[in-house]
Amino acid sequence: MPGGTDISLTYSSNRAAGYMSTVVLRLTSKQPPVNLSTVHVHVSVEGVETRQLFISQPDLTYTFTWNRLNAYKQKVYGLATAISMFVVHCLSTQQILSMVLHR
Repeated sequence: MPGGTDISLTYSSNRAAGYMSTVVLRLTSKQPPVNLSTVHVHVSVEGVETRQLFISQPDLTYTFTWNRLNAYKQKVYGLATAISMFVVHCLSTQQILSMVLHR
C-alpha cells in the first residue's frame, strides 16, 4: 500500500464463488528483538472479533480472512472498517514492548 505501511492487500473478485475479504498483516520484521516472546493479534470488523497468539519469529505475518458477515450473521455490503491491534511481549521482563493499532 502507498505510504510505506506494513499492510498489504490481496485483491480477488467479489463476484467469484466463495469470495472472502483478505488482508495480510506483517507482525515482525526480518530481525525482531531477541527478547520478543509473543505477539497477540486482535482484529475486529463489523462486530466479529478474532484473536490470535503467535510465538515470535522473523518475518511473521498473519492472513486475516473475513466472510463479509457481521456479528449477527448478516451479509455486509460495501466498505467496512476493520480495526487490528498487535501487542508484543518481552520474554525477560514480561512487559509490553509496543502496541500498534490500525484502522
